[in-house]
Amino acid sequence: MSVKVEWNPKDWEVKSKAVEKQLEPLVIHVTTLMNSEKSPKKRSGKSKKSTVLVSVLEKAIANFIQKGQQIADENPQVAQEMSTVIEEIRSSGKVMIDASRDFVINPCNTTQRSELIKSARALLTSVTRLLILADMIDVQILLKSTQSVEADLEKLRVVKSHPELEKAFKNFKLNAGNLLQQAAKRQHDLRDPQMQDDLAAARAILKKTSTMLLSATKVHISHSQIVEARENREEILRQVCQAVTTISKVAKGDFESESGNNVGKLAWNLEKFQQIDKCVSDKITLEEQLDEIIKGAQLISGTESVRNERKEKILAGCQAIREALQGLFTKMDPKEASKLGHKTKTLKRQLCKAVADQITTVFHPTHDPLLSLYNAAKTGDLAQVEVCTSAFTQHCSKLIEVAHQVCELSTNEDGVKMVRHAASLLENLQPQVVNSARILAQQPQSVDALENMDMFKNEWLNQVKILLEAVDDVTTVDDVLSVLENYILDDMNQCLGALHDRNPGELCEIVANIQNRTKRICEMVASEMDNYEPCLYTRKVLQAVKVLNERVKDFETKTEAIIQVMRDRPEEELDENDFIDTTRLIYDGVREVRRAVLMNRADEDLDPEEVEIEENYTTDITRTQTVEENSDDMGGINVVRQAINTLPEKDKRKIMQQVENFQSEKLTFDQEVTKWDDAGNDIVVLAKYMGMIMIQMTDFVRQKGPLKTTTDVINAAKKISETGNKLDKLTRQIAEQCPESTTKKDLLAYLERVALYSHQINIIAKVKADVQSANNEELILAGVESATSLIENAKNLMNAVVLTVKASYVATTKYTRTGTNIQSPIVVWKMKIPEKKPLVRLEKPKEVRAVVRKGSQRVPQHPIKALAEFEL
Repeated sequence: MSVKVEWNPKDWEVKSKAVEKQLEPLVIHVTTLMNSEKSPKKRSGKSKKSTVLVSVLEKAIANFIQKGQQIADENPQVAQEMSTVIEEIRSSGKVMIDASRDFVINPCNTTQRSELIKSARALLTSVTRLLILADMIDVQILLKSTQSVEADLEKLRVVKSHPELEKAFKNFKLNAGNLLQQAAKRQHDLRDPQMQDDLAAARAILKKTSTMLLSATKVHISHSQIVEARENREEILRQVCQAVTTISKVAKGDFESESGNNVGKLAWNLEKFQQIDKCVSDKITLEEQLDEIIKGAQLISGTESVRNERKEKILAGCQAIREALQGLFTKMDPKEASKLGHKTKTLKRQLCKAVADQITTVFHPTHDPLLSLYNAAKTGDLAQVEVCTSAFTQHCSKLIEVAHQVCELSTNEDGVKMVRHAASLLENLQPQVVNSARILAQQPQSVDALENMDMFKNEWLNQVKILLEAVDDVTTVDDVLSVLENYILDDMNQCLGALHDRNPGELCEIVANIQNRTKRICEMVASEMDNYEPCLYTRKVLQAVKVLNERVKDFETKTEAIIQVMRDRPEEELDENDFIDTTRLIYDGVREVRRAVLMNRADEDLDPEEVEIEENYTTDITRTQTVEENSDDMGGINVVRQAINTLPEKDKRKIMQQVENFQSEKLTFDQEVTKWDDAGNDIVVLAKYMGMIMIQMTDFVRQKGPLKTTTDVINAAKKISETGNKLDKLTRQIAEQCPESTTKKDLLAYLERVALYSHQINIIAKVKADVQSANNEELILAGVESATSLIENAKNLMNAVVLTVKASYVATTKYTRTGTNIQSPIVVWKMKIPEKKPLVRLEKPKEVRAVVRKGSQRVPQHPIKALAEFEL
């Protein structure tokens, strides 16, 4: 192999990092030598003597000559060119060393400095030529590997038997593996990121299609009469040859990839409109951009997967933007520009959710059309294969369409590039899967055809997974979670309907949908957390994901048991209430995951509609359970929750003031009660339990917390009453052993308070809402009174519990016990051991919301740029 090098001394383009790395030390030595005699204003450390620098430079030149001679000996085909370059380095190096020695003797002489710079440039020119020549040798070795692979592909194209195929593919696999290794090294060494990406894509195609080529060629040899077998083999050969050609062109440096702006046009126009107050555009340009926005929005909203209410919001958003733009043209007011930006942001949010709708719908049954096609092909039913082919092709088209719509709404250039590349590979794979199915349908007994179909099926599923991951990278997790939450709510309602109708088949299908959606939520959120540094935020999110996984497992167990009962014993009565509670826990788990994810979002990034839903939303499942459990008994607490939504601001502030007072009392409770160890102290255990229930009841008034229905609140009040009785019984035993004193009297008085406030809370929870049939003013009045009464009594009860605990401690530890049975204390008062804290703070306060950032990299300086700093 001969290497012909056409050297242009004015061409300083260095294409590989290896050349830069080798040049860098020499440039440092030369520039350090030139700067050695300058007198800086501030000296730091100890500088080397000029004679030492000259000696180091001389050794570096000798090292280059030695390495060049070694390369010439190992590559006889370039020995002549290498010898010429080595002689140039030797001569220019000698001139450089002589000029350096003269310069260090008299560094103030401008003539000697000028001669030194000229000799340095000549030396660097020769060294760069040597390195580029060595780099071209590596390129020629890589090109030789591509020629070997191309020769193997030609042999594979003409093989006629399986033994020939086995021998030819063995050689191809060996040479292809060698080519992949060399291409990987070249990819890592290239300086151009675009060329790196092109080479990486070609390597991936070559590696992936090698096994496919073997399988397709086997089928073609076994069933050469089938047209689809020949088409599949030819298509895969074309892809492999194209990948090898790409590697060859990138190595030569003459490969021109498709360049262009990877940012979606719709996303770019929306971004412009959001920042309309910061840019200057004429009226015609803005109207043209608006027309493009509306056209793109209509294209997205026109798909079947988008919900009707979402379509209406998108159309309304387009109209709102048009009106806002006309208002801006009319008034030319900054407020109108801000209004236009706000309307555009709202429309973009709806468009992103519409695309998330499509992702959830289209990517959900990724295996169903393929599985139908696969089963039809295995049975040899050609007619059914053609029917399934139509559905499979349509499904593939939807996947590609959704991928392109995702790209239209993304400003992530690298992410958009990955999505388009993955979609292109999937589009190329679709006809090969169809041909494989047709081959198997014509030869259902063929082992080669079945293995070929299995391979293409697995490759399709893997490619769909890659496309989904690429789509997730450019899609906001907030939008997908919002859409999935709504879909899971619909699934829950359908699940309850199937249970009511006793339809095990439908129930089984819906449960599978719920499992797939929750699995996707957990995987997507876990992947999103990988983008953040470990902190309190990520721990809370992952904990919510863990809870959801546990609830899903419990849901699966119970649904399997119910489906089994429905199939084996259809007349047996089912516990629907327990199933409703289980489904509600799944939905609550999904909402908790989403809440945890949104905790680090800024207020302007949240959807105002969803914030309102977070505060006032009650699920259909909860409402169903409430109606079933309380059809004839709607208590006053339900009236409270209904009335709060219609309260005027004055009354809402009144309730919030009560909540603040309760929170202050809760701080006192935490300080006085939680400091004691639970072990051996039932008083502390009971007090903590009562405090937890009181907090939940107060949260219920604020429409938060685990209590959802009237029955929940009544049961909580009963628990407070029962726990209060236990606390009363235990504390009276302590009072009996305490001698007559002020402490004993106080303790008994506090117990009376606990009993009183527990009874009042129980009454408030059970009281009938006589104002349900009254007018609206009476309803609001009753709601305010019920809410304030519940919070006030909870605060008083918590205060009484705190005083009881303190008095019990004094009565137990500060007095000599009296009575007949005083061998062992009733409770043991022991301070709780403080929690361990790290000696080094794990995170800074400002890093809680910090996304992982790439560190800044040191950019190597080009040799000519470094020498250009010195004037002749």
